[in-house]
Amino acid sequence: MVASLVLGIFVPNYFTNNQPDNPVIRTINIDYVIDTSNPKAVLGFSDNVFLGKVIKQVGTKSLSTYPETQFEVKVIDNIKGELKGIVKVNQAGGDEGENLFLMENDKLLIEGYTYLFATRYLKEENWHTVIPVGGDIPFNSDEEKKELVEKYKKAYEEEIPFKLK
Repeated sequence: MVASLVLGIFVPNYFTNNQPDNPVIRTINIDYVIDTSNPKAVLGFSDNVFLGKVIKQVGTKSLSTYPETQFEVKVIDNIKGELKGIVKVNQAGGDEGENLFLMENDKLLIEGYTYLFATRYLKEENWHTVIPVGGDIPFNSDEEKKELVEKYKKAYEEEIPFKLK
């Protein structure tokens, strides 16, 4: 009976992607190599910049000391790069037990939302990792979309190429 109770509580929670009701927020602090508030720097650091709609969360994996969360994203339009169809987008942060790790409090992507994504491609995992904080900008209206596209297309023309110091 105890085993059934444990399985009844533990198993459904273990095999879902649902966040805990009241997770403990853990902030991942990083030293940035670019100014993520500057679209020209973000474009120069990115392999791809595109508009996309999050379809669903498809996994969580730790490549270092914190979890990373993967999502299926439908590419709507490209600003930099030539992505098409459905791509896997990776975001630093995610759930681990009762903890929710967030990169500089950058909220996890939300299924059904559309974003402007700025990403770097990781061939080994075949995914596009979002640049924290400045690489996942949600928009809700055609007007917001138009403003973002104009801003980032102009930034692409004036991008600041990334160079290791």
